[in-house]
Amino acid sequence: MKSVLLIPALAAAMSVSAFAQQKRDPDVQKTLQRAYPGAQTQVMGAEEVNGVKVFNVNIADKTGAPSTAQVTEFGDFLIYGAPQHAPELTKLITSNVGQMFQSPPSDIQLFRRTSYLIDVPVQGENKKQQTYQISLDAVGRVLNITDAEAVRAAQKSSQKQETKDKEQIKKLEQVARDRYVGKDAELQRVTQSDVPGFFVADFKGAAVTLNDQGQILQIREDVAGKDLPLAVRQALEQLVKSSTRAQRVEEEYFQFSEKNAKGNAFVVKMRPDGEIMGVTNSEVQQEEQAVTAKAKQPAAAPAKKAGS
Repeated sequence: MKSVLLIPALAAAMSVSAFAQQKRDPDVQKTLQRAYPGAQTQVMGAEEVNGVKVFNVNIADKTGAPSTAQVTEFGDFLIYGAPQHAPELTKLITSNVGQMFQSPPSDIQLFRRTSYLIDVPVQGENKKQQTYQISLDAVGRVLNITDAEAVRAAQKSSQKQETKDKEQIKKLEQVARDRYVGKDAELQRVTQSDVPGFFVADFKGAAVTLNDQGQILQIREDVAGKDLPLAVRQALEQLVKSSTRAQRVEEEYFQFSEKNAKGNAFVVKMRPDGEIMGVTNSEVQQEEQAVTAKAKQPAAAPAKKAGS
């Protein structure tokens, strides 16, 4: 098995992985209570995903608001309903969706999905080094591979002016602290994002892209190699020869139901900036599954002729 070296690219930042550590515990119930303090949680079953046991959990917070989560046997979240779900966010998404659909959205929930970005250096021709960025989920499945240098160049070119409005900075900082980084994280600066209306709050070891209405688009934090999920570490050992920087990424999205003219429901996933991530139509899925199942059935043997 290949040895994977996760070398701190930013030593001070990489050592700050407290945010990730606070969310992981091999005891699934402890993980849930840490993420959902005071909430009622019920494990509805487990399934194996990429060789890792994943628990499906129903959650009811202190107000009784329902949510769901998928937690691995190692205490890592694949997807989880944001525990700080606020009525203001529901009103906001209802207003935005109202500009698109005739009927108001129903069953609105706010989720976060977790992935890990790993930098992988490759020695090319003429000894020119190129770095790729591999994205994996918490059970070690590869989601995407991109050119890390091109991504950083795009981020640098889109970097906006630092925000000087103290009142706005205070509001954004409070949202980021309440909803993710906590009270002890050191705020370094706040800049405008390339997404209209959103800002990037840079803390030591983490960056939160959010707006002043409480919506979080993305959270990135540096993670030391030892703090990566076991499934991710094992996947890297089998996949790449070496790696350097590791980041934990959380993206928020809304999920809600809509109906077409015939009353058939479909589920929409939408980012806080309005980008549609995907649409799930259960009726179409059932029809496709039925067709697939029918195609797999063995062909009926031809009827025998009389007297044969």
